[in-house]
Amino acid sequence: MSLHRELIVATEAVRKASLLTKRIQSRVIANEDSTITKTDNSPVTIGDFSAQAIIINAIKANFPEDFIVGEESTEGIEDSFVSHILQEIRDNDTDFETAFGDRTEIVFRSADYPLNSVATVKKAIDCGDYEGGSKGRFWCLDPIDGTKGFLRGDQFAVCLALVVDGVVQLGCIGCPNLQLKKYGGQDEPDASKCGYIFRAIKEGGAFYSPTACESWKPVHVRKLGSTSRAVSLEGVEASHSSHDEQSVIKSKLGVSRSQHLDSQVKYCLLAMGLGDLYLRLPLKLSYREKIWDHAAGNIIVKEAGGVHTDAIDNVPLDFGRGRTLSTKGVIASCGPRDLHDLVLKVSSEVIRSRN
Repeated sequence: MSLHRELIVATEAVRKASLLTKRIQSRVIANEDSTITKTDNSPVTIGDFSAQAIIINAIKANFPEDFIVGEESTEGIEDSFVSHILQEIRDNDTDFETAFGDRTEIVFRSADYPLNSVATVKKAIDCGDYEGGSKGRFWCLDPIDGTKGFLRGDQFAVCLALVVDGVVQLGCIGCPNLQLKKYGGQDEPDASKCGYIFRAIKEGGAFYSPTACESWKPVHVRKLGSTSRAVSLEGVEASHSSHDEQSVIKSKLGVSRSQHLDSQVKYCLLAMGLGDLYLRLPLKLSYREKIWDHAAGNIIVKEAGGVHTDAIDNVPLDFGRGRTLSTKGVIASCGPRDLHDLVLKVSSEVIRSRN
């Protein structure tokens, strides 16, 4: 299928949301009124809501029949908070046009989701309530993946993917704070302004560019002959994955080097060859990963030549089972397949040893 138009829309929507989140990050950190706590005790910020409204607006303007699985909803938030979201969106419109000019190739404003009032902003955000499924197409959105990293001033990502019949066909990840030099790479000249965007289309390869310009270059995973040379990529938060079990697995595999950072930026580093192994083992076997935490990274890693499966049964991730994955834990690697199989064998043994 041709997804050229979808790729343009996804890229520009993520670019616009990346600019907003980068622009307001320091103000959100300094202002406690910009963050609220959800029922699962996780934080959500004015940046999360604003980015979700911007991206859903762009999707609905260009593909009005499409559904969206989005992480956030406005349930329980007050209109006064939404009015602040509306103001951030308006301010960002001005800054975006100044920074990037008139992006005439994409319609940003849907007639049904104009983002010109508290009511229309809430309507746009809540359009991310689709339950997913194995038939048809829908977009999968995490407006700020790694909100805790965002609140620390560290790494976070704006993540968008297109899923068709349960398979990710397109992915786009904005990494507003990413500087490759910190992780062993070489930075592009314009990357200091707003980091990078990574994107991929099924069977079309994976690419990256500084957010501030259009300079797309292909990315490829690093090919290893042994796990002893691998660099592990893991989350910062101990509440997100089992760091103890991951340490056992790394020891058994001879992996001695690790990078800890938030969000799907880890998938982007893996795709670039600046990391080789991403371990996300569940704290509880009953836990189900959210599809928005992995969909965009899934296709970027695979199109860069990597492997992405669950952590026990060595099966591909199925994004057609609703808003969560049915698998227990997630592992991505640079490959080749026999190296990935070894990692899965060790991880499965470690996880199953709980019982």
